Amino acid sequence: MNSESCAYIDESMRVGAGLYVLAAAVVPNHQVGTYRAALRALLLSKQPRLHWRDERPKRRLEIVYALAELSLDVIAVVGTDMQSSKQKRARRKCMDHLYWQLAQRRVPHVIMEGRGQAGNKQDLDMVNALRAQSALPDEMRVEWADPLCDELLWLPDILAGVIATAATGDTELLRIIEEGVIIDRLRCG
Repeated sequence: MNSESCAYIDESMRVGAGLYVLAAAVVPNHQVGTYRAALRALLLSKQPRLHWRDERPKRRLEIVYALAELSLDVIAVVGTDMQSSKQKRARRKCMDHLYWQLAQRRVPHVIMEGRGQAGNKQDLDMVNALRAQSALPDEMRVEWADPLCDELLWLPDILAGVIATAATGDTELLRIIEEGVIIDRLRCG
């Protein structure tokens, strides 16, 4: 396994457009400090964290240009045709595919943005089911964290937002960072 990196994962949904996006930013361990410093430098006064949905268009552009300075390694899965009543199903399909991608790349450690006790349990059940099917290596460590405690979780939040925006037709921001971004699409409907 590639013991020198960690994947940070978050989601974005566009229910009206039938989209579910799961993005993983793979960060080399030797660049963790650089990435954290770059993300903290983007905070505004009294802002506890970066959160894509809270940012205005001009600020989003500023953030994306700052991320373009980093050596991004991103894997995203865009689930299409998601029915609003089937969000859990879309998440499972996207997680299955994203974890398969991470396993193929031999990423040994994954940190997902926590979704509360019940949401984390659902994700853990999915991880355990993938392990039982030998679709996920036993060595891959998966855990959940709070974005207020780990600023590296801001990165997939931003990336998922950029990719979801592009999937709905506005590709301006994605074009700025598209080098190093792999996007797979799958039908969730």
